[in-house]
Amino acid sequence: MAVTRVLVLGVLLKQPMHGYEVRRELESWNAEQWANIAYGSIYFSLAKMAEEHLVEVVSTDQRRNRPARTVYAITNRGREEFARLLRELWWEYRPPIDPFRVALTFMNCLPRDELLAGLRKRAGGLRSTLDAFPYVIEGRLRNSDAPRHLSEVLRLAAAHIDTNLHWVEETMGKVERGDLP
Repeated sequence: MAVTRVLVLGVLLKQPMHGYEVRRELESWNAEQWANIAYGSIYFSLAKMAEEHLVEVVSTDQRRNRPARTVYAITNRGREEFARLLRELWWEYRPPIDPFRVALTFMNCLPRDELLAGLRKRAGGLRSTLDAFPYVIEGRLRNSDAPRHLSEVLRLAAAHIDTNLHWVEETMGKVERGDLP
């Protein structure tokens, strides 16, 4: 919840926007790759933050048969909340929760061939994602109004994927040698 709030409030620092514009901005930043944001939660967040006076409705318009679009602006209280949450995210380490770790806990419950097949598939997916990162970084940032420093967020995500890939490859070797599970 704090992550979504920081993202939405941070985008609204730029200018008042309606929910779809906030979503498009975050998509242009590739936020789904590194923030685990559910884009549907943007609208819920905006409504909730309006109740809490962190954002305010500045206009609502309706074009033809489309649903009404509500434009929100960040309030002074919202700016204070953004600063508080931002500092919280900077100074508090929260290890990521990866469901794969749960599966890893029970690796001994799978047949060896299936375990290796799963590790190979995971390695292939990680390699594909890692191979695409230079293009994602260059393309997304060159063709958008995304902040220049966003490339560091994407570089950090790529470093995590690279580390994960290295671990998977080492673990495959241990399973193949019979050292695991």
